[in-house]
Amino acid sequence: MVDQPVITTGIDAVGADYLTAQVEKSDSIVRVLALSKIAAGEISRSLLSDNGEIVLSVPDNEVTIKNLTIPQKYHNRRSDAVRFELQNALLDEPAGFCYDMVETTESSQIMTIIARREKLEANSCVIQIGEDTKIEPAGFVARSIALGRGFIQFCSNDTERLVGLVDLGTKRAALTFVLGNRIIATANFDRTQFDASSESGFAKLTAELKTIINFKLNELNNKGVNLSLARLIITGSVLDRMQKEAIAVRLEVQLEEPIFDRVLTDKPLIESNISLSDFLVPLGLTVE
Repeated sequence: MVDQPVITTGIDAVGADYLTAQVEKSDSIVRVLALSKIAAGEISRSLLSDNGEIVLSVPDNEVTIKNLTIPQKYHNRRSDAVRFELQNALLDEPAGFCYDMVETTESSQIMTIIARREKLEANSCVIQIGEDTKIEPAGFVARSIALGRGFIQFCSNDTERLVGLVDLGTKRAALTFVLGNRIIATANFDRTQFDASSESGFAKLTAELKTIINFKLNELNNKGVNLSLARLIITGSVLDRMQKEAIAVRLEVQLEEPIFDRVLTDKPLIESNISLSDFLVPLGLTVE
């Protein structure tokens, strides 16, 4: 029996615009339909369908990312174990929170993303279709997690090298570290404190990135991941190619562009002249 196709639309707020990705899933087949850049207030009903759902991005500073160690005896019931641990850790009523779960390279280590339900509801009210119709999203995903999921799902990847992804498209920069087909660490910082158009501002931005990346590498090393950063992917229109290359030189890492094997195969309708790599987050929002 063939599953009824479901269209998932990922919407990522970037400044005054939205970057969107529409992906059709049917009987375990994933197909990219369209990638679009839409001005705020111009989202239309075309993004909705009877068999569709919408997932929104959430800035990383509006969620809490917590690493949990799940005993081996709960391996087959990890979701229940994670829920139990979080409910015991939360000071307020659990019903006021939502959470997401990300598996790492270690089966006992789970990365959890916790967000207040009221904050998510406030984010969804920002996006409207017309004067009276508000979007009721099926879910929310932290931008750093969506960034990693988009890369893992839609791009070619060397399974043995540690990849660092940096998205500078919004006020809150998102960083994700990927090893194989797993997200193993994330980070974020306030990008607006650095004016990349000035020499001193760019130098400070580069120093901040190097500090955060080195801190995360040390953290991973303490967890048994003894790898140096082999690939660096920088998305967002804040920096030009020369600036990105300068950052890579400072970090002593290979700067690369993601190879979109699935997206290019699907030949989607791309309604934008921006870089394809800037759609990693909205594409990642469509990944379950």
